[in-house]
Amino acid sequence: MRPGPAVLTSFGASADVDPVPLPGGEGTSWRAGDMVLKPAGDLRVARWTADLYLSLSGREDPGFRVPRPLRSAPGDWIAGDWIAADRIAPYLAAGAWVAWQWLPGEPASWAGRSPFWPRLIEASRAFHAALAGRPAPSWLGTDGSQWTVGDQVAWGERDPESVLADAPGPLGGQLRSLLAALRPVHQPSQLIHGDLGGNVLFADGEPPAVIDFSPYWRPAGLALAVAAVDALMWSGADPAILGQLPVQAGYEPAGFGQLLGRALVYRLVTEVVFRRGDPAGLGVAARAGQPVTSLVLEHLAVRVSDRRPGSSRLGRWCGSAG
Repeated sequence: MRPGPAVLTSFGASADVDPVPLPGGEGTSWRAGDMVLKPAGDLRVARWTADLYLSLSGREDPGFRVPRPLRSAPGDWIAGDWIAADRIAPYLAAGAWVAWQWLPGEPASWAGRSPFWPRLIEASRAFHAALAGRPAPSWLGTDGSQWTVGDQVAWGERDPESVLADAPGPLGGQLRSLLAALRPVHQPSQLIHGDLGGNVLFADGEPPAVIDFSPYWRPAGLALAVAAVDALMWSGADPAILGQLPVQAGYEPAGFGQLLGRALVYRLVTEVVFRRGDPAGLGVAARAGQPVTSLVLEHLAVRVSDRRPGSSRLGRWCGSAG
């Protein structure tokens, strides 16, 4: 889907501008001059995110940048000839667009021992400090998406058995080993960006730019744990980062290990849900997850053979944040 002339003019761009597709993400973002346009999706989320980022964009020297949301001609954050999907889900819309200020910068490569980790850590600290104390939106965790399912399984808020039933042997084994190794986490929860690694842009002479906010209500350190897990699974990161990150990020290793365990459960469950009925795709996820599972279990100093009798019985066993 491509933004048409009416959408462009509603956000203040010339109808003659030819939008250029942007790489990354889900391939649905377009650049038109100094703005980036994206499908709005859930209108509640789109408007809430725009309000949040507007408040963050006014901070002086915060240690990070955020794009400023752009209003449409009627003053809304949404433009387009959108229609609600149905009466049951009136906030899900087709044909609705949001627009954001374009910021210079490129995502980092996390292959090997990426030199960008210290900058990502500092950006995460500054960004999540700015979010501390803000309330969770009422709709958070209610969409039933694979990401929500993965998050809730990882934090003991959803019975994992239905997911495990869809996981082939190797992938199911990885998840059971990780779930049995989880222990309660006592760090406080707050709003966090749950997909940080691919959504921070780096530019010379500028603070990192945090884009495409994915809200979760979890300890702030989980954002870096998810970034590390994703870098290991999909970007060829050096396993040594698991020994370096807790120190660099200022976390106690055992506590950060529990966040890593939950981050990997989250990622593997999202793969199971998303690739349900796709044996080849599930096999790819299992192969990518196996070495990372071994690393994380070693980081937790827990072996599959060390599990106590009955510890593989899964339910609300892993505890949650305080």
